Parts: sequence; structure tokens; C-alpha cells
Amino acid sequence: MNDTTTASACLNGRAEHLKLRRHHGVSSSTAIASSLASASRSDCMLDKAECGGVSNSPHHSSSSSSSSSSSYSDDDSEYKKDDDHCSGSPGLGSSMLPPPNSTSSSSSSSLSLSSDRNGHHHYNDPSSSTEFRRVAASLAIPRIAASFAILLVLPYLLWDDHPADWGPLRPYPLIRHGVLVWSSVLQFSAWPVVVATLLAAALSPETIGGGGRMREKGAPDSATVSVLVSVSGSGSTTKDNAAASDNGNGTWHDKISKSWTSMARSNWKMPLFISVVFSLLVVSHMTLQMVAPHLIWNPFIWGCYRVYLPDGISRSFEGACLDGDALPDDMERGGNTGSGNPKSDAVENTFRPRRPLCLSERDWNELSSGQLSPYDPNDVSAVERGLYYLRNESGGLVVNVLARDVVDSIPALRKNMDGIASLFPKYDRDANHREMKNRLSLVIFENDSTDGTREAFLRWSDEESGRSGGPRYTVDVMGCGPRNPDCKLGIVDRYDVPLTTPTASGVGRLGEFRQVLIEYILGKEEYRDFSHMLVLDADLGVSLSPLGLLHTLGLEDGRIARNYVVASSSVQVWPGTLGTITPPYDFSAFRPLEGESNRKVRGLHKKFCELMPAGDRWRNLCDASSPMQLFMIQSANDVVNHRDRPYEVSSAFNGLTMYPLGLIRERGDMARYDAGDDGQRCEHIGFNLSIRKTMYVNPKWKMNLRPERPGGPSGLQAVKTLIYAIVGRPAIVTLLVLSKIFCFYVIVGACWIIFMSVKSLWRLCPEIRGLFLSLGQQVCRGNIRCLFIDVKLGSTAFDMREIREKE
Repeated sequence: MNDTTTASACLNGRAEHLKLRRHHGVSSSTAIASSLASASRSDCMLDKAECGGVSNSPHHSSSSSSSSSSSYSDDDSEYKKDDDHCSGSPGLGSSMLPPPNSTSSSSSSSLSLSSDRNGHHHYNDPSSSTEFRRVAASLAIPRIAASFAILLVLPYLLWDDHPADWGPLRPYPLIRHGVLVWSSVLQFSAWPVVVATLLAAALSPETIGGGGRMREKGAPDSATVSVLVSVSGSGSTTKDNAAASDNGNGTWHDKISKSWTSMARSNWKMPLFISVVFSLLVVSHMTLQMVAPHLIWNPFIWGCYRVYLPDGISRSFEGACLDGDALPDDMERGGNTGSGNPKSDAVENTFRPRRPLCLSERDWNELSSGQLSPYDPNDVSAVERGLYYLRNESGGLVVNVLARDVVDSIPALRKNMDGIASLFPKYDRDANHREMKNRLSLVIFENDSTDGTREAFLRWSDEESGRSGGPRYTVDVMGCGPRNPDCKLGIVDRYDVPLTTPTASGVGRLGEFRQVLIEYILGKEEYRDFSHMLVLDADLGVSLSPLGLLHTLGLEDGRIARNYVVASSSVQVWPGTLGTITPPYDFSAFRPLEGESNRKVRGLHKKFCELMPAGDRWRNLCDASSPMQLFMIQSANDVVNHRDRPYEVSSAFNGLTMYPLGLIRERGDMARYDAGDDGQRCEHIGFNLSIRKTMYVNPKWKMNLRPERPGGPSGLQAVKTLIYAIVGRPAIVTLLVLSKIFCFYVIVGACWIIFMSVKSLWRLCPEIRGLFLSLGQQVCRGNIRCLFIDVKLGSTAFDMREIREKE
């Protein structure tokens, strides 16, 4: 390879990475760091040194081969003009270097150039020295510590509701608390943000100290420090390309690469860029998921978010052992009497899959939406006790539904009712073996439908009452008196209220209709002995988890469901998260159990809603927009906190809630639905608070709602809602967008500094690499297979290896 090509390649690709500032008169303890600082004069000198122009020590001259020395002296004059402005002398030679006995020379002696037998030139990298590593670590470690403090300590100080069971030996609850806070503030899971920042750092040029720029004590602002890399004397870039690149006229690829390098070398440019990208992604996805909801827009739930539809309920109940009146201990055996030989029965039961209620594991998954297992004795016991109560002790179950333009959801609702009917005896008889009335009923209040909803319900009622084997349940469609039997009330839907009415209620008249419906149920003789009421959103369109219903009735031997309100824990895909967050359904109905531990976060949520005066529709929308509300509902529903046990709340709905009718009858007229003083509060909150008793949420009575049919408005109604939010409240929308960018910037900036600092230390310090490898092996020891990091020659490779504990 000729020397001209070698020099051109060097000037084109390496000049930027070897800019060093020289600082004279420093102590020996900082000599290594000072040797990495250079003025503009030594910039060009080091560029020439990389290309083999000079040596800064006589020892290097003697160590170089004669052929390589002569080759560099032949074409040295070719770049003489380009370097005159740096050297300040008419020629390039050893005179531009400081004398060997100077302080600066002694500190930079490790920068000498050496050659191998093939003529390739390499720097004697000062980073190989212990002093250099110490300086680099002293700069990087404080940055890492401060960034970790932002990520972990700031969430602890920002909000309360801290976990109570964390400690120095059990830090995970505190870490989980920090993750929940960041995910709520961002309204996007923090983990994809961390991973994206890690990838950006991995693809960025490597620097010392966590960023591309690092101030030296007493050095100018433009001082930069770069990690030195080995340089080969070969290259293929032409002089024309090198000149074009120096003049900024390179190809688009070069320009993009240069811009990326410039951003990556700043501790604020790249984090700001990533933050803006994520903020735009959140806003775009929120709009898309609201206007045209679909699973395809939520890649983070692909393959791990199963929606159980009611189509499989009837098939799963075929052959189930539900007709007997056996006690739960007998039912657990699923009707198996054995062979009479205890020893053979024990062996057979050990290897035979458990089939409580004569249902396979697949049937249990189908009938519980994947939440209950036949191998969990607690699940089986609660389900069997709930079944025994429903068949032998319950007075009956009434399902309470409001309906408007939901004709497409009626088939799914009918399949759910058929499934629940399977839990009741086929023929109810009293003590004298006389047939009793049905103990299951569906009561509907429908109004102002234009899609044939009322007619569909009436047909269903006629078909069930005229069923050949007898009706399994009643379908009771309410009227609005003899003058208006079809309930044509002429009420405009709450999502279709004109945008010019800022005080229009976000609840509409739902509270009034629900109150009419519950008074109808309480006052009708047919339902006088019914023990429980299910309040249901008619348009859910998913399985209601029949076994989850039984599990709720059997919790703690039935004490919870008989004395307290219990809500399901249905979850939905949240717009703007790409599926990274699936919180419980219906934010507006949720209120946490109040206490001193969450006083601060509740106060912040209240102030957030008070950005607009009372009566403004923002008071209804703020629950779905508040980071504090998202945090409280996620924290309450987090498995780390509730550990799969029912947890207390002040109010919840989640699309499906069970009420003991005896509790409502005790409250009398005090148990009422209302929308608060300004008409903007969710009606479920008013009713739940009026009962004056805490309520529970059962995390195992859970359904995944369809991404295509989320709660709240969609399609044209969603467009109207978004326009109303932007046009009617521009100041609040602007505040939300800017605050989101700022919050993204804080977490991305902290992660960026950590990753870039660790990246620099990783290459500089092989001891750190060995420590991480050792820790990984210690963690993995004892497992059959383990994925660990194998570090070799400065590269990272992943490999699956067998690691077994040696006794």
C-alpha cells in the first residue's frame, strides 16, 4: 500500500479522534490526564504522528524499520501546506515537538508510535497504565452514582405510597416502586426507554467519563478527551474523498455519520433527541389507538396478551362435575372413587393430571381467562366453595346492565349468561321437591338506541322463556312507563355533546339510569331473595370468567363476597404505550384506600384535576390523564404489592363488580349513584362511597379486554374528544406535552450518562470485565443452563453453556 493512500486514510478517518490538548506545568499526579489535553498546534502534530510523519522520541525512531521511515519521509511534503497553520513553521520535523527532557514530553512519552514487522503503526496507548485508569474512573464513577440517584432516589422523594417491606437485603420492592413511578410519569413503560438508550449508547463513539466532552481542571472549554485506538498504516480512502470530508462536502452517509457522532459526544443532545422521539411516538400512538384501535398498534403485547372470548365456555363446561351437592373436600377429587386399593390409588393419583370439577387444565384456563390453575390448592378450594355456595346457599344472582347501541355485543353477552347458568342446578326445588323460580336474571335498562338493541334483547327474552327444556334465566328489559315503553328519551350521547359546551358532563345521565335500574331490582318481588348483583358493562365482549366468579364467591370461605363489594381486575391496553402498560379498566371509577402513606400522591392528583375550575369537563378527563392516578392504580394492582390476594380500595369498577344485595338494602336510600357536586365525577365512585364500607379487588378475577374495543370513545367519537381537548384546552395540552418531553429527558439523560461511562470503563479496565463475568458465573451457578456474558479481547459475545454446581 503506498504512503499517500495511507496518509489520506488517516487524515480522513482518525484526525477527529486524536485531538489532544497539551497543558504545561502540572504535577506528576495529573501528568497522564494532562497529556491527553492538546492545543490546536499539537492537534495537527498528533494527526501527523498517526500517519507516521514523526516520532516524538528518539527511541521510537530507532525502533522503526528503515523501510517505513524512508517511506514516510518521501511524501511528507505533500501535506506540508495543510499543516503550516498548525505547526507555525515552514517544515515538519522534530523541532515542532517539545524537547525530551521537558515536563510535557515526559508525560506524553506513552504516546510514542511503534511499528511492527509488517510496517503497521500503533500507539502505545496510555490507557493501559494504572494511573490513566484511576483518572478515568474518578471521572466516571461520580457521574454513574449521580445518575443512579436520579433514577432511584428521585421517585422515592417525588411521591409517597412507598413499599413497606423493602430493606437493604430486599431492595426489589423499592426498585419496583421506582419503575412504577417512572412508567406513570412517562405514561409509558420505563424499560423500553432504558433499552433504547442502551442501544444508542452502544452504537455511539466511545469516550471517557460518560460523554464526549469532559472539562479538565484549568483547561479551555473546548478540551476533549477521546479513547485512543490502535491505528493501522493501511487504508483505501482516496485523497479526493479525504479533502471532500474535511471541507464538509462528503456523501450523505458521511454527513449523517458526522451528525450522529456530534450528537453522541454531547451529554444533552442525544438524550434530548431520544426524548423528543419517544414523546412524538407516545402522542402518535395515543391518537392512532383511540381513533382506530387494533392489536397491530401494540407490538409489546404480541404473543403474551391473550383475550378469552365467551365462545369456548359451553364446550369447556361439557362433562364438568357441577350437578352434585358434595362438600368442597369431596368435590376436589372430581368424582373419582378410586379402585379400592389405597396404595395403587396413591400411585395413580401421583402421575394422573389433576381434574378438579372434572375439568382439564385447558378447561380451567378457558373458564378463568388463564388466571386459575387446577394444581393450585388455594384456587381449587376457593372455586369449589364458591360453587357450593352458589348452588346451595345463594338466593340468586341478578346481572345489571345499561345498554345503548350495543347490538353487536349481545351475542357475547348471551354466551356469558349461558355459561353462568351452567353453574346453577338445572331444576331448582325446595324442601318439598317443588320446582322453584330461576335464580339467575339479566335486567337491562336500554334507551335511545338506533341499531335495534332493544328489539334484539326482546327477541332473546322470548327465546329463553319459550325454551323447550324450560328457561334457565330471565331476560328482563325495563320500560319507561306506559307512555314511553321503549325509553325513547331523546338524550344526546355524552361523547356527542357539542364542543362549545365546556361544562357538559363527562358522565352524562349514567348515574340517574343506574339508580333507576337498582331501584327497580330492589323493588321487584321476583328479586327479593336474590343475594348478589353483578354490575356489568354490556359492550366488553369477552369471557366473564365463570370460574373467576366462583373464586370470588369462595374467597375466605365466602366471608368477603357476602359482606363486601368485590370488583374484577379487568385490564386493557392503554393508548400511547404501544402495549407496554396494561392497567386496570376504567380509571375514572378508581379511588385508592386513603391513608397517610399516600397522602402526597393523592394531593398531587387533586391539584392536577384542579387546573380547571369545578364543573369543567376537564374534571372528568383528568383521571385518565393524570400520572398520579396511573401510579396509584398500577401500584394497587401490582402483584408485588397484593401477591395475588384481594386488595382493598375505596372505589373500583373495572367493567364488572359484584355487590351483596343485603348490604345495599341495609343502606336503604343512602346507597345512591351520583356524579358529584359538579356532575363530572364517575357515578361508580358516588355509589361505592355511599355504601360506607371498604371494597375489594380480586386480582384472579381478571379478563383481558380486546385491544380493538377499548374502554371510552373510539372512532369518530374519539376524534371529537381529541379535538375538544386540543381546541378547548390548549394550555393544558401544551403543558402535558412539554412535561412529557422533560420527564423523558430526565430518565434518558441519566441512563445515557450511566451507559456511556460504563462503556468507557469497560474497555479501559479489564478488571471490571472480569468482575462482571465472575458475578455472572456466581449468579448462574447451580442452574442447568445459563446465559452469561463471555468477554474476550474486548468484545462481548453471548453463549449458552452448561454450568453445574460441583459438590
